[in-house]
Amino acid sequence: MDDIRRRDQLLSWTEQGLLSREQFDQALTPERPQPTARHWLAALDKVLVFYGCLLLALGVLFFFAFNWEELHRFGKLGLAAAALSGFAGIALLLPRESVAGRATLLGAALATGGLLALIGQTYQTGVDIWQLFAAWAILSLPWALLSRSAACWVLVWLLANLALVRYFATTGSWLFGGLHAISPAVLSLAAGNVLMLVLFECWGDRLLLQPSRILPRLAACGVVAALGLGSMIAWWRPGLSHLLLVLGVVYLVGIPTCRRFRPDLLLLAVQLYALVAVLAAGLARLLQDVDDFALVWILGLFVLIGSAVVSVCLQRWYREDSR
Repeated sequence: MDDIRRRDQLLSWTEQGLLSREQFDQALTPERPQPTARHWLAALDKVLVFYGCLLLALGVLFFFAFNWEELHRFGKLGLAAAALSGFAGIALLLPRESVAGRATLLGAALATGGLLALIGQTYQTGVDIWQLFAAWAILSLPWALLSRSAACWVLVWLLANLALVRYFATTGSWLFGGLHAISPAVLSLAAGNVLMLVLFECWGDRLLLQPSRILPRLAACGVVAALGLGSMIAWWRPGLSHLLLVLGVVYLVGIPTCRRFRPDLLLLAVQLYALVAVLAAGLARLLQDVDDFALVWILGLFVLIGSAVVSVCLQRWYREDSR
């Protein structure tokens, strides 16, 4: 109905001579035009090329796994090095700005991890898996910097987080273990993701060939996930109450930023739904002596009401931003 009234008003102004025909057509043009066939073909090219390079890299890994006993160690290393060199050589022949060039650099980053794992398995270096992920992330940085591809940077982000998680896992069960393990793990994961968030918010145009919100969103989700999980545990372990304070500071900064200064409805939704989960954990702690059946009903009702309130707020903000 709003669109109909808007069109009628524009027609009335055009009939009165207040708008020209060009201005009328421009006013009716949607702010977010629908993608054309050219846009769909370009997106399909990206998906197919990156998917093809991913399958090639995974194919090399599965080839080694299937023929491990039959291959000599030098043959294994030679094939892995050849795969890495092949991806790097093809990337040199292609323009780095092209989809194929960036996809082959992603393949080189994946082949780098395969070569590292092969060296560790062949020579039994005794390297822990967190060290493998850390080395893989560091050695993938040149490929990410060369390709300026969001896919390569997502790989670096994933490997860095896996390295941190595995590192703290070697110190014991940090999730359900002592207080000395939980707090450093949560804060380290949050700090690492904050650094990546700041990096891509400030210098994303230099690190990425095409503007993308994928990396800042992933990093922000990493911050909220780490601190949210730590805060849920903190309700049951008073020695971790400082994590609740840190999460509160993140919300005081993050929600106004995503609402006013750097509008991002997705990150707003992540923060608010995570807040519902954290408050539900606090409510469970408060009502721990209540009958289990009643507790489940109370928590379920709280989550439903909280999620409904968040959904209503998000819809209202979406309408305000669309005007």
